[in-house]
Amino acid sequence: MSPTGRTPPLRCSSGGASQKGLVGTTAWLTLEVKRPVAHYLPAVPDAEMTVADLVHHTSGLPRLPATMRDRQFGDPYRVSVGVPLELTAATLATPRGQFVNSNLGYALLGAVLDEVHGDWFAAVRQHVLEPAGISSAGLAPAQAGRVVPKLFGRAIKPWALGESSFAAAGGVGSTFEDLYRYANWALEPGAGHSRTVSWQREGASIWINGEVRAAGAVIANAAGVTAAVHTLAKTPHAADAIATALIEQEVRSARDGS
Repeated sequence: MSPTGRTPPLRCSSGGASQKGLVGTTAWLTLEVKRPVAHYLPAVPDAEMTVADLVHHTSGLPRLPATMRDRQFGDPYRVSVGVPLELTAATLATPRGQFVNSNLGYALLGAVLDEVHGDWFAAVRQHVLEPAGISSAGLAPAQAGRVVPKLFGRAIKPWALGESSFAAAGGVGSTFEDLYRYANWALEPGAGHSRTVSWQREGASIWINGEVRAAGAVIANAAGVTAAVHTLAKTPHAADAIATALIEQEVRSARDGS
């Protein structure tokens, strides 16, 4: 399923969707994933949590540290702009091995990549963005180059995620065309497992999704059909519902036409 028409060269928030795929793949390709995170960052209190745990969201870490308010309308990341990630806050909230989507975990993964490569985003650019032919992706784009939703005629201010110490958890923005390029690259037939290592799977279906404030995005593949969807100012999980409907529509069309 390809984009229809010409997408304007404006950035959209990835909703954390493709972002975690970029970071997870880079970690899988460049780090010893079975090693404890504390090997790279000794200040992390859990000595057994591995890099693979962070990639797979099975570390037991919460979505955000207890010191940050996880709220729908406020910006929980504003307080972390210009403030280093507090490594000692990486304490378990659920048993290790259970899937819990953790922005804290991916912020920590970004810190590990910083420690090894000097700059997590430079590593992502080298190992994922450039191989995938993606040129528009960046952190904290200028307001003039960003598509933002509006409420009662006023723009909804995006979260400061890309400017914060949690940037590796969902701070990258790109054009929709480049979101679609990432989907094609990650799901390319015969591509290695590393390209989708941080995606979710159920049966033959595979997807990666996320939401940040008023933006949501999902890339999903099922029954041989891929859908990439980005939404603004929609209800929670709207992107997922649209992607599911598009895939079901394509499957029905193929069945009825056969």
